[in-house]
Amino acid sequence: MRAKGGILLIFSLVVTFVALGILFLLSSTSIANLRAVSTDYIGSQLVNNIKKGIAFINNNALPEFGDDNLVTIETIEAGNIVIKRENKMSSRFQGQFTSANLGNHNHLKALEDNFTISFWFKTQNTPSPGTGLKLPFEGEPLLGFSQKRLGDYQGSGFQFSFVRINNNTAARLKFGITFIENEESVYHSLGINNITDDLWTMVTVVYNGTQLKIYENENLREQANVIGIVDWSTIANSSFYVGRYVDSPMFGSFFSGQIRNVGLWNNSVSSDGILKIYNQGMKFNPLIESGSYQLSDDLLGFWKLNDGQGTTLLDYSTFSSHGSIVNRNNSNQCWTTMTDSFRYKITSEFNGFQRSEYLR
Repeated sequence: MRAKGGILLIFSLVVTFVALGILFLLSSTSIANLRAVSTDYIGSQLVNNIKKGIAFINNNALPEFGDDNLVTIETIEAGNIVIKRENKMSSRFQGQFTSANLGNHNHLKALEDNFTISFWFKTQNTPSPGTGLKLPFEGEPLLGFSQKRLGDYQGSGFQFSFVRINNNTAARLKFGITFIENEESVYHSLGINNITDDLWTMVTVVYNGTQLKIYENENLREQANVIGIVDWSTIANSSFYVGRYVDSPMFGSFFSGQIRNVGLWNNSVSSDGILKIYNQGMKFNPLIESGSYQLSDDLLGFWKLNDGQGTTLLDYSTFSSHGSIVNRNNSNQCWTTMTDSFRYKITSEFNGFQRSEYLR
């Protein structure tokens, strides 16, 4: 009986330890699950707070910023939202020496029979002697990937530049492009008249295979019937330049002003899509599709030109074909603060955790 009693006692102890082990495992699993649930909940609250902050900004519903450029929004249950306002930056082209190179990559030549080119620009010129008018020079380059037309040669690629009109009293932004039509190179041009100095303007050129159009902000300015593909056959050593031509001499004509958000797509955006891009302004993100803008998969390059220092121009497309800008003596003279235009850092704090995102 003692032997049996000892066996029973050992068996009972084993059962007890097994039961305790199971309880411990269940308890540990429950605690881990609770921690996971708690972490997921906190994470979702932080994300929701960030979204609320973005909504406040996009809907112009923010209270007044303090002297420190901060706004704090207290939520009832999910912590605080802190929004910091920071000045946006832009590339600044000085009219001499400063230019940018966005590359000569083959995928940029995918602009053929269906494409969109879009960017923001602002001319900044000194008053002309005698008239006091602030105008770009005749032939001043803005941006392009081209070889110039000369004589019977129709050129190659595309180019934005300025010409003087109305007896030298106004400026026109001219877009020139060479197509292959019926196996021949043919040059076409469209434009926007009466460019206003020191005013931000969005330019969009769209080609859908039959019509070439140019828009000023959301407004169609000119169009032409064209059937062909872009002629890249003689592009040779050219590159996608901003502020200069491929053959601009050191003391030649360079662009004077600011440029932002240069984008290329190998698809044509609709007029509603142009309005969508325009309404989002400088904070437009070409990788996020929304409403009438559905071209993220067709993006060939997008340079915000707001990097703010150094010489690198980040390409926000999936190609990541970063460009470069001339920054003389590392002085950052090629960068400037944009007046009355801001980016925002949105920070959410909840239960000791923090998350931040930028809305540029």
